[in-house]
Amino acid sequence: MHFAKLFTPLVLTVALVGAACSESAPTKATAPLTTPASDGAAKCDTAVSVVACAPKGSSLAALMPKTATRATGTPLVIGTINQDTGAAGAFPELTVADKVAVDFINTELNGVDGHPIKLLTCNTNFNADLSQSCAQQMVSDKVAAVVGGIDIWGTGIKTLENNGVPYVGGIPVSFDAARSSVSFQFSGGTWGAVLGMGQYAVEKLHAKKIAVIYAEFGPITDSANLGKRVLEAHGAQVTLVSVSAINADMVQALNTAAQAKPDAVIALTADSGCVPTMQTAQQIGFKAPIMYTGACAAPKILDAVGNAADGSIFNLEADLDPKNPDRVLYMEIAKRYGAKYGYQAQSAGTVSFRAMVNLYSMLRKLGADHANPAAILARLRAAKDAPSFFGHPYTCNGKQLTGYAAICSPQQTLGVLKQGKISQLTGWLDVQAFATH
Repeated sequence: MHFAKLFTPLVLTVALVGAACSESAPTKATAPLTTPASDGAAKCDTAVSVVACAPKGSSLAALMPKTATRATGTPLVIGTINQDTGAAGAFPELTVADKVAVDFINTELNGVDGHPIKLLTCNTNFNADLSQSCAQQMVSDKVAAVVGGIDIWGTGIKTLENNGVPYVGGIPVSFDAARSSVSFQFSGGTWGAVLGMGQYAVEKLHAKKIAVIYAEFGPITDSANLGKRVLEAHGAQVTLVSVSAINADMVQALNTAAQAKPDAVIALTADSGCVPTMQTAQQIGFKAPIMYTGACAAPKILDAVGNAADGSIFNLEADLDPKNPDRVLYMEIAKRYGAKYGYQAQSAGTVSFRAMVNLYSMLRKLGADHANPAAILARLRAAKDAPSFFGHPYTCNGKQLTGYAAICSPQQTLGVLKQGKISQLTGWLDVQAFATH
């Protein structure tokens, strides 16, 4: 589920429930660009556009105009549904990331054939009924597609499915997000995370005993059970430790895990469970390496726990090579357009940003006159090894992760936190191959 101090693939402006807003683009840069330009591009500062100093080789390169061009035509409406607030976790940076991406697209990329994207936002507030209401709003407002965020319940996806509206990307945390015929995910969610961390534990840490601590919530429980089946098939002894999704007792959970004498621990805890897990592990002197979902690498969490997080391993779902053109471009956009929203580049917003850019790339190929739900669905279903912004190429044939047909790119990378910085531990891990062999 789900980058940090350099990117986290899974977590957390508050949007009013049911309120839709049209995103306006800034008229000038709001922050200096300090990431060095590459491949002969212009030096990045406030005097030049992102387009003028963008690195070559980005997955967006073919869609870049020669000069930054603002879209001024009639809007093309795209929706986003996310849990911006809620008792079991709040993930507002995913909505913010969509806004940042849309600002850049409308200001410099001429929108879609001159048509700016109008972003309609809806906050589920950890409420199944509001998830449904958000979807109904999107259908009523005739959006071309919905970009997913984190919708714990995912009840609205069935409404989108019944009306043929694509649900694109975000972080899949509900069964419908992972299985619906109109859902297309560029993240493996907790299913991909547990497999990627388990693969690393078995193949690199040579773990024989693994404890999986998980929050008691249907899809997360399902992820833990998937991990157990696969890891046991690879010869590991697995202990499952469940905790409440809200106000979890991590002292008891870690003590229970410790009794199994694990060689590694996988923590599938909710956003609110990250800090107590890290602090408790430090307090009781827990020795086995602990692997967390990327949500736990959010800056606000790492800042709260200090050195208690040192040595922690996270799933990333990204290539952190500093020369990666998509990474460089993302940092440029985040610095230039993110300041007005207080956006932090090192957040799970990267996953939502990726989804918006991937959808935009598809809209450009379709053209504004054909940017309708049916055409988008057809294009997504036909996708094979399609470039994914700052992520693994995606294929949406329903076979990328057995049992979770909507997941188009479940592949994982892992990183470790040392002295406040995430360093990449692995290249792309093929979790489907690990799960089936």
